[in-house]
Amino acid sequence: MGWFSLRTTFVFGLLFWSAHASLARGDDQNVFHEIGRSYFESPITDVNEAEFVHYLDPKEDLSSSLSDIMQLPPLPELPAPKKPEAAAEEKPAEAPAAEKPAEATPEEAKPAEEVAAPEKKEPEEKPIEEIEDLVEEHSYGYLDYIPYGQYYHIDYWFGEATWKNSAELGFNGQTGNTISNSLRVGAKVRREGKRTIFTSEFKHLRTSDAENLTQNNAFYKHRLEWPLKLHERWALHENTNLEYDEFKAFDLRLVFNGGLSYKPYKTDRTDWTLSAGSGFSQEFGSPQKGVIPEASFGSDFTHNLTDRQSITFNLDFYPAFEANEGYRFTNEASYTIALDHGLSLKMSAYDRYDSTPNNRKRNDLDYACLLLWEF
Repeated sequence: MGWFSLRTTFVFGLLFWSAHASLARGDDQNVFHEIGRSYFESPITDVNEAEFVHYLDPKEDLSSSLSDIMQLPPLPELPAPKKPEAAAEEKPAEAPAAEKPAEATPEEAKPAEEVAAPEKKEPEEKPIEEIEDLVEEHSYGYLDYIPYGQYYHIDYWFGEATWKNSAELGFNGQTGNTISNSLRVGAKVRREGKRTIFTSEFKHLRTSDAENLTQNNAFYKHRLEWPLKLHERWALHENTNLEYDEFKAFDLRLVFNGGLSYKPYKTDRTDWTLSAGSGFSQEFGSPQKGVIPEASFGSDFTHNLTDRQSITFNLDFYPAFEANEGYRFTNEASYTIALDHGLSLKMSAYDRYDSTPNNRKRNDLDYACLLLWEF
């Protein structure tokens, strides 16, 4: 028998002996079951729990599993962060310079300006209801927001403004040998906005005796001003006047003009305005036909004598461009004494002059004592 036959016989004998010894120990696994298997197909008997802990436990239990396996103490819980306001309240006041310790803390090492500077507090947020109230109160003039029931208001279309309104009433009467009564009513509206100043005034006078009507007239004045951005004292203006008088040669007179105005003097108590321009006038139901071109010059002066007393003077002059057309002017003066509850006592005089009266008197003067109510 050769060398190869002896070596083969020895190997097979060794394998047979190991298999017999395994069966003798009662091992139920075949010693040859691993032959021909790959590494991934071989069963795993000894498993390291630390190696596969992230597969077996959820993420929230990872730290506790690692602590148990690796015998590490649990992580300490971090304290909750303090709010800036609470930290500022708990911060003790700094000691005087002489009492400070030798070793300065990081807070004490900051510059004096940073330490002394007060902390800026964030502005408190207003409730939504208050914001909606403000928007509804100050939203006029914007087409993207229509406050219910306010779209008809002039402020909605032309922006916010300050209003000053007044109404006046005067009544005089007499009975006995002479029977007469006189009535005068009027109203005035003034609106001061960011870009325009609007003034409108109306008054009516009526007087009668026992038999006839002796006075019956009405006046309407409208003025619109546009302050110029170049200078606060200059402004453009437009005037429209209507005059009705039953005892004049005309039924109705229309006056329209525009131009430039200037305030030579203005304080909290005094307001003086000068104006100049041009326009036209036309009388309806009058022997004088057609439109009459004319210039216009005006002066308005208001002064508060005291907190309760004021005076007003107004002058308007209208010379026609053609000499034969004549000229006109109006003067008005008033003195007002404030009472209580918005009431005032007003004494006024209104003078009208026309150089071409068409066989009527050139001058008319109206004076009255009125009760004025401002609202």
